Amino acid sequence: MKSKNLISILLAIVSISGCAASTKRDVANQIGKKPVPAENETSQVIVRDDAEAEYDATSETETRLVSHQESIELPVEKYDPLLLPMPGDVLASQSTAISLDELEALAQANNPTLVQAAAQVEASRGAAYQAGLYPNPVVGYASDQIGINGTAGELQGAFVSQEFVTGGKLKLSRAKWTKQVAVAETILSAQYTRVLNDVRIHFYRTLAAQQLLAVQGKLLENAKDNLQTHKEMLNLGQTNQSGLLQAEVDLHRAQLKQQAAENDLEQEWRNLVAMVGTPELQCTTLRGRLEPPQEFYDWNSALNQLLESSPEIVAAWERVQHDEITVERERVQPIPNILVDVNFGHNFETDNSVAGVTVGLPIPIFDKNQGTVDQALADLNRSRADVKRLELSLMSRLSTEFRNYQTACQHVETYRDEMLPKGKQAYDLLHHSYKERRAPWPDVLMAQQIYLNLQADYIMSQLKYHESEIAISGMLLTGGLAEPPAPVGGGHINAVPKPR
Repeated sequence: MKSKNLISILLAIVSISGCAASTKRDVANQIGKKPVPAENETSQVIVRDDAEAEYDATSETETRLVSHQESIELPVEKYDPLLLPMPGDVLASQSTAISLDELEALAQANNPTLVQAAAQVEASRGAAYQAGLYPNPVVGYASDQIGINGTAGELQGAFVSQEFVTGGKLKLSRAKWTKQVAVAETILSAQYTRVLNDVRIHFYRTLAAQQLLAVQGKLLENAKDNLQTHKEMLNLGQTNQSGLLQAEVDLHRAQLKQQAAENDLEQEWRNLVAMVGTPELQCTTLRGRLEPPQEFYDWNSALNQLLESSPEIVAAWERVQHDEITVERERVQPIPNILVDVNFGHNFETDNSVAGVTVGLPIPIFDKNQGTVDQALADLNRSRADVKRLELSLMSRLSTEFRNYQTACQHVETYRDEMLPKGKQAYDLLHHSYKERRAPWPDVLMAQQIYLNLQADYIMSQLKYHESEIAISGMLLTGGLAEPPAPVGGGHINAVPKPR
């Protein structure tokens, strides 16, 4: 009866875990994949306590069944299942394992979107420099007549023409494009954050996939042992053909889940190296930990940090300043520039040297640049509204992400502090009863299966925590392989070849 009660306890824990891990299926679809190391490689990511004896489901030792009435000597050391450790830091064992810091360094050196964002900065700097340059003078030859009656002509000479820019136009043009440089630099900084956020997310997904594959391997061993146990039970008349068939179905299900876990790991590894920008990187084990810290965000601090430090908000305000300068620049455009021509030469008819000056300027009667000013004002209003829109959008996105974060924190704490310890305790009690011939081996296998499934759910909860935490601490910036946005999108278009 004790074993049955313990099984009931474990089933109740699993029922609770189904609620506590409600996000598992959503996250599972996002879990990446990585090739499974060869059999001769030491690729085990999750290790057991030293006190736990290894259980080999494929052992050649005959599976023993025990009841209260059986009086056989049991080789119990062969039946201590290889359980996963209680929550704690989980590190890869290979010396060749790669860490998150190493992957981040590779991404900063190889991700092509960072090159694109940096190119936008240089392009804006070039435009800012060009916009402030003074117009070039014009030098030319002038003649009234050429070759008259065998002479050189009446007047032969040269001229120099120079346009003098008024109204502070060049200064304003350079200021406008300098502000666009600032926008481009903010976008570059944001792109670094996007890339690093995505690298971290894919790192933890791959790490979780490694650990889930290790768990699934133990579940497969459990299913093999369960099938062998039912074969022995059938020989002893302790089960029927239906029980054996169900054990075979359970084994096939475990094999399919093992294959799926291998595929997930392979795919997630590919996603990770693509984000890093090094698809040629050889598959290896990741070195890191999933266990989250004990301190968590609160809503107010997360919101204040986002609104104060988000590169998207910073860039939006810089676009407002850019458009304010643009309005001022277009308003001074009608102020006439002065065109001065200086000419000099020799009159061969009178044999006199001559010189002259011509000064001209356009009169803004019809074209006062009023349409372009209206356009610039509209762009300014749009950019101001975009700041408000962006603040509300970030708040809404943070609300969704913070809900996921809170749920993940609750799941992590419940699994770590309640469900996993109780599942482990229930298994230990059953296993102790088995050693004392007071519980059958199938009950021990069921307890092991339940505990391993709890471990898998806990891994998924940890992964969900890291995905949400990275999103919040990383200002909700993702899209490490998307083309960086333009510094100033839409709105005012410079109508002249030279930037202004």
